Amino acid sequence: MYLKHYQLDHLPFRNTPDPRFFLETPKHNEALANLIYAIEQRRGFVLLTGEIGSGKTLITHLLLQHIEDHAKVALIRNTHLNSTQLIRLICDEFSVQVPEGADKATMLLSFNQFLIQQLAEDQLVVILIDEAQNLSDKVMEELRMLSNLETSSDKLVQIVLVGQPELRDKVSQPHLEQLRQRIALSYHLEPLGYDEVVQYIEHRLKIAGASHKVVFTKEAINKIYRYSKGTPRVINGLCDNALLFGFTGTTHIIDEPLIDKVLRQSMHMSPGRKTGPIRTASYVPPEPRKVREGESGANAASAVTGDVDDKKKMVNPAGYLRLSSGQ
Repeated sequence: MYLKHYQLDHLPFRNTPDPRFFLETPKHNEALANLIYAIEQRRGFVLLTGEIGSGKTLITHLLLQHIEDHAKVALIRNTHLNSTQLIRLICDEFSVQVPEGADKATMLLSFNQFLIQQLAEDQLVVILIDEAQNLSDKVMEELRMLSNLETSSDKLVQIVLVGQPELRDKVSQPHLEQLRQRIALSYHLEPLGYDEVVQYIEHRLKIAGASHKVVFTKEAINKIYRYSKGTPRVINGLCDNALLFGFTGTTHIIDEPLIDKVLRQSMHMSPGRKTGPIRTASYVPPEPRKVREGESGANAASAVTGDVDDKKKMVNPAGYLRLSSGQ
């Protein structure tokens, strides 16, 4: 929408794992280099963790791009599985033929034969599991058992667990000690620092074909950094909306007031922002009227308890529907 206005060739701040926009910061380079080393050296288990939006998906895409010529990869995104379902899914991803209705032991036997064949062909076999913090403890233990498939010198399957920081807490549990001991490498992706945020914005604009037609002021970048806390996904959202607001305002300069406008009007929730109390509807019964002298029977009962039909309606503005604060 705004490409022509800023003379851009591509959208610079799309939240997609496009390797063209990869910024080689020291921390991202280190994460990628460690993953490549661990897999190519057949080290077995590897962990990559980071906050939501920190760039884990882009790192894994670059990893797969690097090893695609000499590895077969199963990319698992569904982590709400039991151990049997996981083994079946892994076999399906690698096109391992298993009999219809085969039990887990039979599937594991077929998968082991597949691994031996791939080793003979000097092919790496990689299982990459995204959102791994959602895996159950039983499935974690099953993965540990898979990592036991090895020769005297090499691990037959490389397992990469990618997830949020909770993943580190999960594998640190005492009952998963055997799994934790098998983790050859664990890397946590930290947020970008201020200088890296400056480089990040400049780099993405440059790759998108930007010239002098678009400028982010220092004050605007300061505001973006403080709000995003160095999280790439949040930076992308802010910068994309800022360019859109600049386009509608026919300006090429993204300054602090424009970023403030984006923050006021965008759907982004500030990190750690608290919302007000939830207002909920509750029934407030009408005050019972006094029984008039000489009144008896159903009319008198209604006067004491309140009319049942009134309770069913709950629409009388006189007080049947009241908004109250809930925690």
